[in-house]
Amino acid sequence: MKVYELSLNRKLQEVAGLKDHKRHVDTSRLSADKKVAFTDVLREKIKTESGLKFSAHALRRLEERNVDLGPAQVERLREGVLKAEEKGAKSSLILMDNQAFIVSVKNKVVVTVLNEERTKGNVFTNIDSVAIV
Repeated sequence: MKVYELSLNRKLQEVAGLKDHKRHVDTSRLSADKKVAFTDVLREKIKTESGLKFSAHALRRLEERNVDLGPAQVERLREGVLKAEEKGAKSSLILMDNQAFIVSVKNKVVVTVLNEERTKGNVFTNIDSVAIV
């Protein structure tokens, strides 16, 4: 197992809250010139764990703004989306821990992520609800 695979594996275990070190990302089928992008693995893990998807744009914003989402935060975000869905929302602003998430409730897709600095002085349009979780 290569160094980048080990660090990726550890990060996934941390994000997923896994304690079983035997679980790992199977990269044996990849050729040496194809590397697994962390964002791709993170997207798949979040999707399978929570039912939420993150758009490519949202994943870039998470990375650029150094926003780390742990399993508990992803679960709170998912619960906020479910509450918005129960109320008939289609597009929602979800506020959590000084961060803002624009979510397509209908598709269960996080469209973009803003940290506290980026939310100040902003006007959010084309949303029909706000959930604070």
